[in-house]
Amino acid sequence: MTDGPLLGVIVRVAVPIVLSNLLTATYQLVNAFFVGRLGAEAVAAVAASGPIFYVLVSLGSGLATAGSVLIAQYSGAERGEGVDHIAAQTLLMVAAVAAGFAAFGALTCRPLLRLIGVEPGLETLTAQYLSISYLGMVPLFGFMAIQGMLQAVGEVRFAFRVMLASVLINAALDPLLIFVFGWGVAGAAIATVLAQATALALGLARILGGRSALRLRRAHFQPDLGHMRRAFGIGLPASIEQATRTFGSLVLMSTAAQFGTSALAIYGMGTRVMFFFFTPMLGLSVATAAVVGQNIGAGRMDRAEAAGRLCAWLSFGLLTAIGLLLAPAAPWIMGAMTPGASDLVRGASVFVYIFAPFLGVMAIPQVLCGVFRGAGSTRQSMTISLVMQWGVQLPSALFLAFLTPAGVLGVWWSYPAANAVASLICIAWFLKGPWRRSLVAPAAAPSGPGPGRRPADLPAEA
Repeated sequence: MTDGPLLGVIVRVAVPIVLSNLLTATYQLVNAFFVGRLGAEAVAAVAASGPIFYVLVSLGSGLATAGSVLIAQYSGAERGEGVDHIAAQTLLMVAAVAAGFAAFGALTCRPLLRLIGVEPGLETLTAQYLSISYLGMVPLFGFMAIQGMLQAVGEVRFAFRVMLASVLINAALDPLLIFVFGWGVAGAAIATVLAQATALALGLARILGGRSALRLRRAHFQPDLGHMRRAFGIGLPASIEQATRTFGSLVLMSTAAQFGTSALAIYGMGTRVMFFFFTPMLGLSVATAAVVGQNIGAGRMDRAEAAGRLCAWLSFGLLTAIGLLLAPAAPWIMGAMTPGASDLVRGASVFVYIFAPFLGVMAIPQVLCGVFRGAGSTRQSMTISLVMQWGVQLPSALFLAFLTPAGVLGVWWSYPAANAVASLICIAWFLKGPWRRSLVAPAAAPSGPGPGRRPADLPAEA
């Protein structure tokens, strides 16, 4: 990642990551496709569960982010002796956090559903789906961490292959468990948990089996409190950033729910399509962070800045073109998700018409925040996310929904409005802000308990 033409490097790194993220989003689209055959109530139950579940997922995602940022910079600095230690400590932390969050989620499931205004008739179905999903939190967190760390050292194709296998397993199990076994919405949740557990098993076999640049041994898993404190310092802002974004979606969903079950179902359908195309943005953000992090670690700040600039332009052009092609296809896409539900199809199509032309604008803050995260400047990325969600999107959504004739359409329009403001802030910060820093210093180098390796021993897959 630190040599050769930048465009070629970015494409080789970004394409498998983007495809992996698209496959991740396919989990939810596959579930939505099959659950949609069960009716509007089932669609609304899955939609209501999403933001609640992913608030906890996003709170723990910062630890995986910290691990991948540190691994990228240490790899770029040719400090291979610390990479395995960082990876093992990251896995320890995410496993503990995931188990705690799973227990917390199971205990608070029903009170949270009542808090956000889910109708009593829908509460039991939604709680059933959520309770099963929480069982998959440990494998989900574990593979999420492994995936990020492998991507940070350039092993991007393996993560893609595992995600492909996982999605195929989910797609095969969904109709079997939902319709053949007759488990309905619960069957969709079980299928996803089993697929996530398979992904974790494959990831662990890779990094524990000596077939990766990450070659973890038992000694690497001895808890290192000094490293954990450092990782929490980097990861906490990233967790807050992701959590505020997801919690904002929860508030927006609650706002839509005030207009009835139909509006909640439309919100779920529209956001699933939007987040499916949002995932390439996140993939480009992850790829940008990896390339920027490795180049900063190698002392090539000029190349890191050039990579950020190029990724921003590429994402804006690519996602704008995708959005313009997506809008006319909205009725067909929504009709495939909920055949026969003409009112839901019309309402969700309007949602797509509103956000699709602005996908390129929505991509800019994601990619530039990837630049900041790659530099370890997670606080700056967090601040921008807070301003976008709580300073612009939520106030505008509430104002338009309840104080103007727009009604629930005001919630839909809040997405392009907030991302336009965030884009301007990110561009200004990228050009003038103090985000440029290296996390690699002799005094801060982690001293793993296992023997170090020379950087030349690390295989490079990408």
